[in-house]
Amino acid sequence: MRDVIITIEGVTPYSASRPIGNDRLKGESLDDHEKRRWREKVHIDGKGMIFIPGVAFKMALDETASLLNEKIAGKGPQTWTAQFKTGVTAMNDVSLGITADAVKSIGIYANANGKRGIGTRVWRYFPIIPVWRGILEMRVFNDSLSADVFERYFEQAGILAGVGRGRPITGCAAGNGRFRPLAFDWRD
Repeated sequence: MRDVIITIEGVTPYSASRPIGNDRLKGESLDDHEKRRWREKVHIDGKGMIFIPGVAFKMALDETASLLNEKIAGKGPQTWTAQFKTGVTAMNDVSLGITADAVKSIGIYANANGKRGIGTRVWRYFPIIPVWRGILEMRVFNDSLSADVFERYFEQAGILAGVGRGRPITGCAAGNGRFRPLAFDWRD
């Protein structure tokens, strides 16, 4: 078992989409409701700072391993997918060091039910953070995941999967939430 501290830098804007529920005020339109509550779509810690859930980076790793579907040398048809899914976990959330008051919004014309395709479209507003960075700690339980393999997949996860709303793995043209690791600090 090893821990790795990863310094991360966003290469595209990060946009959060935490569910906020529907508590429209009497006479309030859906558009006005969105404009009133969009800041609540970010995750905020106990100190009032915005964070990206660590599990988002874990999911990006898992999705990338599945997408690449690379076989493990000498293991027959076995791929790295299961090694990442069962052998890695995020140990913290990634604080972005900013408050919700400092964030701007972006309006997108989206399907009312949240699913692409035919149907009614409405304006939705989301927080958008153009420049972001933070520190993530991950624990690697599986000794078959060498530092080289982990780092290569983490780099690919930042480009191919991303984190947050509009990330590339979902097929969204926005390509939000792409990131790159600036440093890996391994600890046994």
